[in-house]
Amino acid sequence: MFRMQMPRIYELRDLIADPTSPDAYFQNFDQNVQDSPHHVAQIYLRWERELRGLDSDAWEFLKSEASPYLVRKDPSGRGWQQLFDILNQARAYNYLRAIGCSQIRFIPRADDLGSRTPDLEAVLDSDTVLCEVKSINISEKEVHARNQFTVRGIAIRLDDGFFRKLQSDVADAKNQMQSYDATGAARCFVYINPAFDDFLAECKEDYFRQIDQYLSDNPIPEVKLIFHNDHTAFYKPLAMTNATVVNDGEEDRAV
Repeated sequence: MFRMQMPRIYELRDLIADPTSPDAYFQNFDQNVQDSPHHVAQIYLRWERELRGLDSDAWEFLKSEASPYLVRKDPSGRGWQQLFDILNQARAYNYLRAIGCSQIRFIPRADDLGSRTPDLEAVLDSDTVLCEVKSINISEKEVHARNQFTVRGIAIRLDDGFFRKLQSDVADAKNQMQSYDATGAARCFVYINPAFDDFLAECKEDYFRQIDQYLSDNPIPEVKLIFHNDHTAFYKPLAMTNATVVNDGEEDRAV
C-alpha cells in the first residue's frame, strides 16, 4: 500500500542491506506508518513529493549521496540528521525548478580534497545560478534535553548562537560559490533549512521575524537567501522582507 504511494521513499529503504540493524533508518517502516497518527504518513508523503520533483539523473545522484547515511546513526544523539541534511537538497532543486531554472543539476564533489563545490547549478534567464544548501539544526543543549526527556521552557527569542551559525553558514556558502565561479558572473543562492529548539514550533513566526530583522540590520550582499518553512505543528505560511520564504506544500514558489 505505502510503496505505491511513496515509491522513492521505498527506493531509499531498499538500499539498506540489513533493515534490522540499530543504525538503520526505516526500521519497521510499514508498521510504524500504519500504526502511528495520520500526521506521520503526511510527513513522508511531503518528502515523497520533494523527491519526485527531481529528474532521473538528479534522483540517482541524491540517492547515492544519501545512501551511506541510511545506516549511520549519529552517536551524539542527533539520530539520522545527516541523512536529512542530504535530502534537504531536494527542496532547493525544486525551488530552482519552480522559479523557472533550466539545466538544473547536482554538482559532483571535487576530486581535490582541498576543494569544495556548491550543491547545485542551473540556468535562469541565460544566467548561471549556483545554490548551496545549509541546515541549521537544533542546539547541543536541546539534543541533550530531548534524549533525556527533560522538561524545559520555550525561548521566545533566538540566541546569539543561532545568528552566529547563520552568519557563518552563509559566509561559507558564499565563499564556496565564488571560488567555484571562475567568471564571477553567477547568481548565488543559499537555501537554508532551519530547525529550532522549539519542538512544536509555537514561536516559529516570531523566529522568522527576528531573522528578518537581523538580515535588515546585517545585510549580506551578493547572495540571495531562501528559508524553508517546514510543515510543523502550529504551521502557517510566512514571509520575510529581506529573504525569500518557501512555505512547505505551496505550489507557487516563485520569488
